[in-house]
Amino acid sequence: MNAPGFDAAIERDWDLSTRAGWFDMAAAEDRARPEPLTSEQIKALPQAARRSYDLARADWHANLGPIRTPGLEQVFDALGEICGSNLHEGGRAKPAAVLDAMPGLGKTTCALAFGKAFHRGQIDRFGPEIPAPDGVWQRVPVAYLPLTSNTTMRSLNAMLCRFYGMPGRLSGNAMQLAHRAAQAVAECKTRLVIVDDVHFVDFTRRDGQEVANHFKWLANTFPVTFLFVGVGLRSRGLLDESLGAGQAALSQTARRWTVLGLEPFARSDTAARSVWRQLLLGIEREVVLANGRRGMIADELGEYLFTRSTGHFASLMSLINRGCFRAVTTGAEALSAGLLDAVRIDEAAETARTALRRNRPTGGMP
Repeated sequence: MNAPGFDAAIERDWDLSTRAGWFDMAAAEDRARPEPLTSEQIKALPQAARRSYDLARADWHANLGPIRTPGLEQVFDALGEICGSNLHEGGRAKPAAVLDAMPGLGKTTCALAFGKAFHRGQIDRFGPEIPAPDGVWQRVPVAYLPLTSNTTMRSLNAMLCRFYGMPGRLSGNAMQLAHRAAQAVAECKTRLVIVDDVHFVDFTRRDGQEVANHFKWLANTFPVTFLFVGVGLRSRGLLDESLGAGQAALSQTARRWTVLGLEPFARSDTAARSVWRQLLLGIEREVVLANGRRGMIADELGEYLFTRSTGHFASLMSLINRGCFRAVTTGAEALSAGLLDAVRIDEAAETARTALRRNRPTGGMP
């Protein structure tokens, strides 16, 4: 017996910090949802086909989304507005965007999804190549830079040069590398640069202040929109005017940068509960389990999933993913509170879960 979707479980080990890796991600077709089979059909599969089918489902459940929640839609709309209106001529700085939110709310997922859509839109509109004196250049609409804990001006510029695969990307001082990167950005018609994990930079230190000021220089020099992504960027001083020597520069930056955010889900009122249920309905439609049923996630597990995830998207998706894996491997082929009780997720969610259980009033959550 054949079961469509067996070939869906393909490893996609992209290095998004390189141009080749980013293009592989941006050009990749969406995963094909494995065809749902009944328990009897699954049992009738030959052993090799059964393993392939289960692997396809594991791959699918591990990569669900992004789920277009109202919060995600608001960020997408704002980023689209910022990028779409940033048509300033040369010499005029383009305002930047900052996506600042707590861990586990889907900041990077949101930024990558927007970057992918923006990349495709630019290629569709302007084409994949740019005429040049020596032939043609590849159009590179988006550059992605994940920062590290020891980011300096020089290493930041080196990462930009590495993304474009430029010769000599490891040689030269900070400004030499910056000018090489600026040349690549201009010649490849890059229009969006996503700088992720900005919270790794300590803006209270001298080298961190230099990086913060360099962000401003890059935003003023490069003909692109910058999207800075991180945790607690306001409180860490990226937009604060109390950074000593960098005070004047960052005050100007705060006038030019738009801060966006994502909030944890809630169940505090009717509107919040409706948003939570819509999210769970979206997940429920995508889950592929033989004994899955309408209402299994959104209705039967709505309160339970909120308690376990404390409204954090990453914790929720981890619980759903691991729960589906357990449902497949145990043969349950459905999600239930009993099955999910055996699944451990991130420590923050588990700690909050313990506190919620201890303080939960009789009668359940609101």
